[in-house]
Amino acid sequence: MKKLLYTFCLFGALLLTGCEDAFFGDVNTSKDSPITITVDQAIPTACFYAAQLCYDHAEYGVYLSQALTTGGKSQTGSYPYSQGWEFLGVNRHPMWRRHFYDLGANIHKMNEIATEKGNLNAVLIGRTIMLGSTMFTTDAFGDMPRSEAYTKSSPAYDMQADIYDWMFQEADELAKLYDDTTWTKCPTNMPISQKMDRIYAGDMRKWGLYAKALRCRLWLRKLPNWENTPAVCNKIISMVDEVVNDANWEEPIYRYDGGKTEQNCPWGPYAPIINSWESRGNRLASSLPTTFFAKALLGAYPNEKSDRGLALDPRAVKMMTARAMGTTANSTVLRHLESNIGMDNSMKITYYPDLYATDAATNPFTQNTGYIALITTEELLFIKAEAQYWAGDKNGAYNTTCEAVHASFARYGVEELGLTGNAEKRMDRFWEVKLPGAASFTIADLMQQKYIAMYLQPEQWTDLRRYNYSSLTNGIQYDNCYVYTVTNVHNGHAKQWSADSFKNTYSLRRPYNLYEAYWCTPDDYGVNAELSPNAWVNRLNADTETETKYNKGELDRIGYYTTNAAGEKVLDYRVLKRRLIWAHNTSGKAVSNDPQITWQ
Repeated sequence: MKKLLYTFCLFGALLLTGCEDAFFGDVNTSKDSPITITVDQAIPTACFYAAQLCYDHAEYGVYLSQALTTGGKSQTGSYPYSQGWEFLGVNRHPMWRRHFYDLGANIHKMNEIATEKGNLNAVLIGRTIMLGSTMFTTDAFGDMPRSEAYTKSSPAYDMQADIYDWMFQEADELAKLYDDTTWTKCPTNMPISQKMDRIYAGDMRKWGLYAKALRCRLWLRKLPNWENTPAVCNKIISMVDEVVNDANWEEPIYRYDGGKTEQNCPWGPYAPIINSWESRGNRLASSLPTTFFAKALLGAYPNEKSDRGLALDPRAVKMMTARAMGTTANSTVLRHLESNIGMDNSMKITYYPDLYATDAATNPFTQNTGYIALITTEELLFIKAEAQYWAGDKNGAYNTTCEAVHASFARYGVEELGLTGNAEKRMDRFWEVKLPGAASFTIADLMQQKYIAMYLQPEQWTDLRRYNYSSLTNGIQYDNCYVYTVTNVHNGHAKQWSADSFKNTYSLRRPYNLYEAYWCTPDDYGVNAELSPNAWVNRLNADTETETKYNKGELDRIGYYTTNAAGEKVLDYRVLKRRLIWAHNTSGKAVSNDPQITWQ
């Protein structure tokens, strides 16, 4: 990685405060021509890119989680996460630059200026955003520069274990500083307005609770593999309660006004591309739900009936709008497709659901005037539920999961009170099938509901990797469950099947037509397999536009290169299969039914 010169991209600050001439700082700008920025200009930029970074990760993750796919079929392309997983040939992962340049370099310098001027409130905001950004980035890429990121031309890569040590320490320190009035009410603190801070308008109590919410997400990484102990679980439960039970808790939401280009929500129909070459606009217009997401989890029915609607889950029709197939009568259903298998020649993308949702009141994320949530209340409740489950309190886990689902219903405008007739029957049917009671509640029930609630959120893919894509397709179980296999789907009604019968069972599966050179070669198999003979992508490769050009020595040192038959050093695709620190089966909670898998 090139040494980051402290230049500033004022794009977010200027555009969103009404200036027509947004300036784009360039990392190649000479130090002899410094660019001056004030803290009040830097804060809106940091908030803007914090939201954009969240989108960047979610845009990859919604396909890597197998929630969405596209109508085509390809092994390679510029969108590998929705194609054949050929990542090494991609010119740019936008999240890498977003973290190190758009956020990191700017906030690093902003904090220097703010500290000098005694604007300690701005320092706290900057550090909080960087904690969240660092967590997103290391959870996607693993090892990366941190301690030397802004001091050397070729900074050393910190191992992920060291990065996590720093994040745990930083989260604890931020929690203390937000409770310290010498910081939050320092006389030299600058006033921070809604125009500057579109998330919390400078309310330090709310920023402090967001920092504590990030600490909850951070500690969840201990489960289920890393340090799954009653003490850790109880600590997580206590931390979540501290946040959600505080009267000042408010979700960190970045709202968009709509209008010109980047003034629109990145998930909206306008699909803005931020800073052109380094980013990707959303692909919802050419995407569709997978069979696993639409049929198994949301319970999409093969045809509509007046007493049951289009799907078992009432959120389904809020997340997407069904479309008819041509002029065929009674053909409006929530159609779906297996990942990367390609549409039949008789089908069109317009026969599948509109993922923007035509009613602006249904999906708060996919409108031009929508919002990005940096963390949601339901995510925090699911964090608590998961900790309760592994602590042995399944009754508590069930009740908290139901609370989280109610919160998710509310987000999508699902009315639960005052229902009559068919609508009431549909709601009853959902609870009877998906969450009938604590006695039958499993970790699969919990994580499948979280999967739905985390649609278009980065945690969806992180959760799958934390549970090592546990499913029938790779033979990995947690607490005697295939976490991402649904065995009670039968036209939307509960149906029990014997252990050796999987009729009407739907399981998470790798997409069709994967890039053969990476994913279908002999070294994926046998005792040396890193995950299973059915290997999945576990991390992204370091950015090829910067790292392979300017920091190749460090990539070589940490094992990103291998020697080919011609004796040349080339990027090693097996890096993509390396599990992250929190996915190793340290706690022994994962059990493999496939004798070819060796846990490390």
